[in-house]
Amino acid sequence: MTRFSLVLILIACVGMSVGTVFAQDGGGTVRGQIVDTTTAQSPIESVEVKIVAQSGEEFEAMTDANGDYERSGVPAGRYLISIYREGYGDRLGKPVTVVNGGDHFVPLKMTKKDNIVTFFQKFGFVFWPLALCSITALTFIIERLFTFVRSRSRIGTEAFIASIADSLRKENIMEAVSTCEEAGGPLANVLKAGLLRYSQAQIEERDITKEEIQESIEEASLLEIPELERNLPVLGTVAVVSPLFGLLGTVTGMISAFTTIALEGTGDPQQLAGGISQALLTTAAGLTVAIPCLIFFQLFDSWVNRHMVEISQVSTEIVNQLIVGEGGDA
Repeated sequence: MTRFSLVLILIACVGMSVGTVFAQDGGGTVRGQIVDTTTAQSPIESVEVKIVAQSGEEFEAMTDANGDYERSGVPAGRYLISIYREGYGDRLGKPVTVVNGGDHFVPLKMTKKDNIVTFFQKFGFVFWPLALCSITALTFIIERLFTFVRSRSRIGTEAFIASIADSLRKENIMEAVSTCEEAGGPLANVLKAGLLRYSQAQIEERDITKEEIQESIEEASLLEIPELERNLPVLGTVAVVSPLFGLLGTVTGMISAFTTIALEGTGDPQQLAGGISQALLTTAAGLTVAIPCLIFFQLFDSWVNRHMVEISQVSTEIVNQLIVGEGGDA
């Protein structure tokens, strides 16, 4: 009887060993659940799961209606799990080590891709003033570019000044006026006003002073310079206000995040994501509007200053030439 019992025990041990060997040869199981990153953590169906070995061998699975996936028979080794689904951001390279006969539960999360509406909803109420600032900045930047391009002289500045000087040496004032009309631009319009005043004095056969010519040039400048400076204060205001609106969104977002911490604690980071996301997005949006607006404001302001200096220098030179010419005739 004792021998019979020993035989039964031996047979049982052999059977267990054989079962263990077959289990080891069958590899392990990788399973889990895939949910989204919202507060509800809803399961995601039809997610393609790829379990990739270091050798490049792949094992695939697909999630069901409950977001569950399972793949059996995965040989022992180290793997990277990647998941894909249209409309969601890919999740790549989640490591897992598979052992023979093991049951490995690997839960994963996927973030739904934003469309235009959902992306801007993250900004909160600050979206509207930031949108108004961006539209205003773009509108006036384009308008100012068009104005400055249109105000460019059709004749190069050096060639224009040389042509005016040559006409004055020949005492042909009307030719100089025609050159101004042909060239166009703020400088030509200002010089034209001074030349016409001088020509009128000649027609009236009266003497004209340097101050009188300069007065006519200054009056013309009062019409030209404001046209170049128009709407620049608006750009400057937008450049200052946009970061402030971004900062306001940052403050309100952080208030929301800290309110969530006070009510729910810090156990679930997803509860904090909305406030922190608003804080960062509004800051970035405010700077995105302000930086190009400030760059173009400085660029336009430098163009205006350059035109003012050019008008001042050239008009002074032309006035002196007119007065000297008149004195020579006398």
